[in-house]
Amino acid sequence: MKKTLILLAMSGTLAAPALASQYHLGQHEGPALHSASIPIGYPGAPVLIDRTIKISMADAPDGAMSFDVGFIDIRRGETIRLVLTNDGAQPHDFVMASPEEIADHREAMRGAGEMIHEAGYAAQVAPGAVRTLVWTFANEGEFAFACLIPGHYEAGMNGRLTVE
Repeated sequence: MKKTLILLAMSGTLAAPALASQYHLGQHEGPALHSASIPIGYPGAPVLIDRTIKISMADAPDGAMSFDVGFIDIRRGETIRLVLTNDGAQPHDFVMASPEEIADHREAMRGAGEMIHEAGYAAQVAPGAVRTLVWTFANEGEFAFACLIPGHYEAGMNGRLTVE
């Protein structure tokens, strides 16, 4: 059993660059998160999940948008199941990266047209839907999470993620 768990963990680690390289569907110019190796970590093996964090996404008629969590604190090496629920009427996405990468990608998204973010560290969630990401946070640092659909970040859909 122990050997099986180790093999599963190793296969997740070896597959991480391939899984992380698919960031989004659609094209745009400028800097973006396209690296196969990202500083925040890699897709985690479900058998190694340490805990679950539930995050609700919402949008209001007045234009305000939010995650119900403004900050997330994680221990380095922890594997987290993120359960993303869209309680709003619009599609939203959830992207984890460094604050600089979020800012660069947000800028690149302006005028880029419709784009769907899908990767081990990003998911688009349709209204009323639930999506799950499993991620191992390999490196310490200050990171961010955000919805990068144009206008959503500015309407309040962003937060801080600290790995200690």
